[in-house]
Parts: sequence; C-alpha cells; structure tokens
Amino acid sequence: MIAFITELLSSGSLGHASAGLLLLIGGIVFAVCAIALSFIDLREHRLPNRIIYPWTALTAVLLVLTALLLGEPLAAVRAFAAALVWGGFFLTVRLLAPPALGMGDVKLAVVLGLYTGFLGWSTVLAAVVLSFLLGGLLAAALLVSGRGTAKTAVPFGPFLLLGTAVALIFSGGVSLG
Repeated sequence: MIAFITELLSSGSLGHASAGLLLLIGGIVFAVCAIALSFIDLREHRLPNRIIYPWTALTAVLLVLTALLLGEPLAAVRAFAAALVWGGFFLTVRLLAPPALGMGDVKLAVVLGLYTGFLGWSTVLAAVVLSFLLGGLLAAALLVSGRGTAKTAVPFGPFLLLGTAVALIFSGGVSLG
C-alpha cells in the first residue's frame, strides 16, 4: 500500500495525487485511532463510540472521494460491502455467543471492513485471518504460561487493528485500469 500511495502522489496526475493524499490522510487517521483504541481496550476492555463513529464516517467519505478521483467507483462499493460483511459476521457471533466479542469489536469491524474492502477481498480475508491468528497466539500463550484460563477476557480490538494494519501495509493497492 505504501508503494501505491507513493505512486499516486508522484503520478503527475492531479486526480491521482489527490487520491494519494486522501489515502495518506486515511492512513494517518487509522494509525491515530488504532493507537488510541488499543490503549483504551487494553486498559478498560472497551472501544468507545466517540472514536469509532467519527472514524467510520470520515473513512467512508475519504474512500468514496478517493474512489471517484481514481475512476474506480466499484472500490467504494466493495468497501461498503466488506464493512457490511465483516460487521455482519461479527454481529452474528456477538448474538450467538455474547462473551466472544463485544459490541465495540462489531463496530470496529465495520470501519476495518471499509479500509480493507477498498483494496479488495483478499485484503479483507488477510486482515480477518491475521487478527484471529494474532489474538489466538496470545490466548494460547496465556494458557500455556498459566497466566490465563479459558475464561480470561482478552481484549480483541488491538489484534483486529494490528492484523488489519499488517494486511493494509502489504496490500498492493487498488488496481488502476
């Protein structure tokens, strides 16, 4: 993704450079919100709406504008579809097994679906898999070390954010036709 943003910023096209700038802003917003939410979730086991709701709205606007500037409106449609799929999947898990995920995780999945869906379904899948893998590794480490039990609450937000960040960083970007 970093190479994609660099390519857009240095393209010589005003539209592509503007899209690159919007993606760069989106990346900075992601980093700031991810750090804040991770610390809050680790400390308080919650992901506050006062951060997630504005972040989701800003991300939606940035990605729609970026898609239009790139002439790739389907990227925006895919972003919203991924947000619905990932958020819907997490909501289903939340309703069927309430202790497994908090509602903050469900809402976080929506904004993460926007980011990853914009780049493609493979990025969505990579983010989900990496998030569960990282969270599972910590849970296993807690069990093996005796520092946790099967009932130990582990905040999942930081793993969702880290897994998504890794998937985004290693994504190639939107394919420009």
